[in-house]
Amino acid sequence: MAFIIIKVLITALVIVLVTEIAKRHTSLGGLIAAMPITTLLSLFWLYYEKKDLALLSDFTRAIFWGIFPTLLFFIPAIFLFKKGWNFYLVLGISFICLGIGAYIHQKYVS
Repeated sequence: MAFIIIKVLITALVIVLVTEIAKRHTSLGGLIAAMPITTLLSLFWLYYEKKDLALLSDFTRAIFWGIFPTLLFFIPAIFLFKKGWNFYLVLGISFICLGIGAYIHQKYVS
């Protein structure tokens, strides 16, 4: 249980750090957020707990193929935020696009 708490605290700290940087420097915050921080943390936690390289290989492959549906979230968000659309509406539309991409990915790629 203590290990889970440590993982949560470190992961939360990284997210807080990125959002605080983004408040002051949006480009730098975006660059840091675009880095595979979540992937690196996940790989580290999985390796630490399992030491299973086959699991890590499958996980990184899944992440690679998951990039394309994820882009479908960002494309409408970029344009709709720029047009001044409501925050929650933009998120809703973006998540729907992500869901469609994930469905297509699951049905035809996996």
